[in-house]
Amino acid sequence: MPVYEQAYRRHQGRGPLRAVRFWPITREALALILAKRGFLLLLGGAWLQFVGRVIQIFVVTRFPDAARVVPIDGRLFGDFLNQQVFWTLLVSTFGGAGLVANDLRTGAILVYLSRPLTRRDYILGKLGVLLALNLGVTLLPALLLYAVGLGLAPDLYLKRDLVWVAPAIVLQGTVLSLAVALLALAVSALSRNARLAGLSFFGLLAGLQVARQILVHVVGAEWATPLSPWANFETIAARLFGMPARADPLHAAAVLALVMAASLLVLRARVRAVEIVR
Repeated sequence: MPVYEQAYRRHQGRGPLRAVRFWPITREALALILAKRGFLLLLGGAWLQFVGRVIQIFVVTRFPDAARVVPIDGRLFGDFLNQQVFWTLLVSTFGGAGLVANDLRTGAILVYLSRPLTRRDYILGKLGVLLALNLGVTLLPALLLYAVGLGLAPDLYLKRDLVWVAPAIVLQGTVLSLAVALLALAVSALSRNARLAGLSFFGLLAGLQVARQILVHVVGAEWATPLSPWANFETIAARLFGMPARADPLHAAAVLALVMAASLLVLRARVRAVEIVR
């Protein structure tokens, strides 16, 4: 009987499980993060605006003249998501700074990739953590707020000219959460220190926003608006929810697409099954 040489073949796992191999990574990381009482308090703080907006809708439905000061049309949801950007930064900083940085520091990333997991599985698993957290403070409360609006003011929100509000909420919440999650994960992959990664991520986005405000409002350089991802989120929200915009939404979308693509390239370069020591 002839004997054939058998080279090493990577174990691929059972067929039905191949598409969801990233899920245990997401599940365990979320469990560790949500077990921290301080982080739960942070999530609670992110929902305070939701309570305030519900009160706003209730007051306007009882006193219609108040709509002149605090409108409850599509602009309500645009303002809501714009203010939630700050909370996504905090949630991503405290929840995602160590997702990749700690694995690089301890060498756990080599353990992950030595199992039947691909680089894509690892990245999707870590990305799922930040997506879940960010969607939990953007898309979920915004949709619940829309449901509250339907319940308290159905005559307003069931009008044909406001039928676009729900799809706009889904689009803005998803883009915002995905862009912030990818950027936070990429910054985490560039460092072996979780604290440094967190400070770098928050400082990058907050610093660019401050620089943009100085250049636009003090110097008058309107071209500086797309330099800030935060400002790009606001520009897209303005276009989706009928608010005045200071910049071109297409330029803002293009910049965010470049940021997400660059983040994926960083993750591709940093997440490796071997470590090169120089």
